[in-house]
Amino acid sequence: MKRASLIIVLALLLVSFLYSLVLGLGFGQGMRGSPHDFSLANWNPDKEMCRVCHVPHDHVLATQRYTNGLLWNHGVSSASYTMYSSSWSPTIEGQQSAQPDGTAKLCLGCHDGTAAIDTFDKYAGGSWHMDDENPIFIIPGFSDGANLDMRGTHPISIRFPSGQVGDGKNFKDINTVTWTSGDTVASTLDNGKVQCSTCHDVHDQETVPGTRLLRSPQTVADGGSPSQLCLTCHIK
Repeated sequence: MKRASLIIVLALLLVSFLYSLVLGLGFGQGMRGSPHDFSLANWNPDKEMCRVCHVPHDHVLATQRYTNGLLWNHGVSSASYTMYSSSWSPTIEGQQSAQPDGTAKLCLGCHDGTAAIDTFDKYAGGSWHMDDENPIFIIPGFSDGANLDMRGTHPISIRFPSGQVGDGKNFKDINTVTWTSGDTVASTLDNGKVQCSTCHDVHDQETVPGTRLLRSPQTVADGGSPSQLCLTCHIK
């Protein structure tokens, strides 16, 4: 009886530890206090949190930002990009969009460094860019002439190979593999495409510095296993 009780106690301690680890990484903790909580930013005059990106009723018809979907309320970038593609990597799989689309286009509205962060709602913006917030969060790694070069980052706006299942050789079955939150990889695709939000949970907290809102940790120091994020999808 004592042995059985000890096993139960140890099991409960293990569950408690794993649960606290997940919370420690910020998964499922919400927007308040997260890197995307701009309610106290000096460029956000109404001090709202959600309205910087979304609005339930768009009354500023001249902008029509809502046509980007998701009740979008923020300006999007007009830049053109050199995409990571088969000409850059002959082993790339999946159909690649010519330019960022879907939710990636929305993310780049701030993170390509060209569109002002304060371009939302009725505000024209232009006084505060990602350079002012934190230059490390500008996504394109380097310029290629007049274009922004996306070849220095993981492919985005690319359809997952072999539909949404994986090919059994280089990619896992994303209908079964999950992120730390328990969500399947398939559920974080955007119309079957890998986008920024596939790997990053934009509506979550980041309590471990340096994790960049990742859906699963990438390093042992962040509470995961070596290259855990990459190996969630890739077979290596």
